[in-house]
Amino acid sequence: SSGSSNNNIIGLLTAASMKTFAKASRSYQGIHVDVIVTAGLSNSRAAGAEADYFVLCEIEDATSSDKEMDEGGNDDDSSGSQSNGANPIKPGTINTVVVTNAALTPAALLEAYSIAVEAKCRACANHAVTCAKSRTSELAQGTGTDCCVLISSSENDTDCGRRRVKHAGKHTLFAEMVGQAVYEATSESIMINIRHTHGSFFRYKLHHFTGSFWTTLQGARPCVPPRPMMPVPKAPPSVLVMGMLLTCASYLLISSKSASLLLGAVVWDRYLGEPPLFVHPVVIAGNSISAVLSTVPQRVYQNSSLGFVCGTALLLSMLTAFISVGWVFLQATERLSDYAVQLFALTAPPFNSNSITVPLFDFIGWILRLLLVKSTFSIQLLCTLALQMAKFLERKQLNDARGQLSWLCSRCPSKLNAEELAGATLESLSENLSDGFVAPIFWYALFGPLGTLGYRIVNTLDSRVGYRGKYEYFGKASARFDDLLNLVPARATCVFLALSATFVEDCSGSDGIKTAISDQNQCESPNAGWPMGCMAGLLGVRLEKKTEYCLGSGPQPTPQKLRLGCRVAQIAGGISLGLVIAILYLLN
Repeated sequence: SSGSSNNNIIGLLTAASMKTFAKASRSYQGIHVDVIVTAGLSNSRAAGAEADYFVLCEIEDATSSDKEMDEGGNDDDSSGSQSNGANPIKPGTINTVVVTNAALTPAALLEAYSIAVEAKCRACANHAVTCAKSRTSELAQGTGTDCCVLISSSENDTDCGRRRVKHAGKHTLFAEMVGQAVYEATSESIMINIRHTHGSFFRYKLHHFTGSFWTTLQGARPCVPPRPMMPVPKAPPSVLVMGMLLTCASYLLISSKSASLLLGAVVWDRYLGEPPLFVHPVVIAGNSISAVLSTVPQRVYQNSSLGFVCGTALLLSMLTAFISVGWVFLQATERLSDYAVQLFALTAPPFNSNSITVPLFDFIGWILRLLLVKSTFSIQLLCTLALQMAKFLERKQLNDARGQLSWLCSRCPSKLNAEELAGATLESLSENLSDGFVAPIFWYALFGPLGTLGYRIVNTLDSRVGYRGKYEYFGKASARFDDLLNLVPARATCVFLALSATFVEDCSGSDGIKTAISDQNQCESPNAGWPMGCMAGLLGVRLEKKTEYCLGSGPQPTPQKLRLGCRVAQIAGGISLGLVIAILYLLN
């Protein structure tokens, strides 16, 4: 209507709150730079933050593309269209418009545009704008929907005269003008937003501190490796410090020794990860089993009676050896302070102070016993690997997902599709929740550290030789004994999963119990069907292994359901821990 040519008009497909409007200007020798900014921060993102949508290439059919965008993402803790946010994406955009009367060469135009974006990032950093998806208060460089426009005169405009800028790199005066104006306007707009949203900058910082503290309390999850078979990344320093503090609190504040030790071990698992592999009892047991198997003649496997006798002998010898060493270890750590006092009395009398030596070495002994208990279970690593699988499946990285499955189960992944990979992961997640967490703490409650160590040795033997085929007879004793030890924990895990479903949206505990009761007998194992059937029912999915079992009657699981399953498993682990801690207190 104004008579302007469409070639001279640009539009921003964005949303803006004019309450945060800010402007800034710079002028020099007839060249003017004017900047206007509106800043919304609820959608803040760091460069490289995990994606919310998983459509990579454009699809010609716009309707189809939009539909995929709407359905493509999943949250790691709840349903939704995101990958790692607990709530739907909130609107929030930093809009930057830079207008100059200078004529910029194509190179200068690109350089000036880069300066404008970098100045916006600088303003975000200086005001400690944090990424909305980060669990470690990672600084954001803007939002996920930022818009920036740079408008200049044309080089062919005869009115420009001498206002032609050839270069706009950081060393140039024009870059200074653009950078300062964008930084000033963006800073003012951010502060307006902060005051409008939080009331004051102090309350804004307090909000971020409490959020950071809460995410730190949640532990190291998810420290997910970027590729299969890579080491799990170390937790952030804040998480490590929190883990150390909570471990010390478990020792100092809980009167029950057994409850204190178990809680400290779970805290260590949540925040501090696995003990070094070279002293890890499960790793040592696995290496010992491999060494024994390499010396067993083939005729032992081929003869049913001989195989059963030799397998039973291996089971009893492994249990005897590890429980004996464990008993000696526990006795030594219990008396560590006595040994230290005697040692200092003989070698360094001036430093022999019982008021310092005894508490210090009592604590060191407690930490050593804690590491022994911690090595018998792991729920944090289990969920981390399942979350990594979800991440691969969301991005359709099937080869990486297949490689990841070998961490979780022995099923051949080469021909599995995305749904089957998600299903296999959920099966392993639910079964290993029973085998790898609930059962160890159950036997700890009954027999202490030696009980959980003995269970872990039996379970390790079952995982190595408790299969049909070559180890049909050799592994039968280990397999049957493992079935016996898991008889109660497997069914208890089913109940814990059903209870935890009440805290998670789109999950049904009653359906989980019904599916577990009706379908558990399809599994060859007398125990595995209970937690797997419950997981299938509460998520409303079908978990199947072709020609063997089909648990549940719903559709095959998606990455979204896998993330929900991780959340359910975490809560179920917490319920089982709380129950065992309460029992230990009563027994104490």
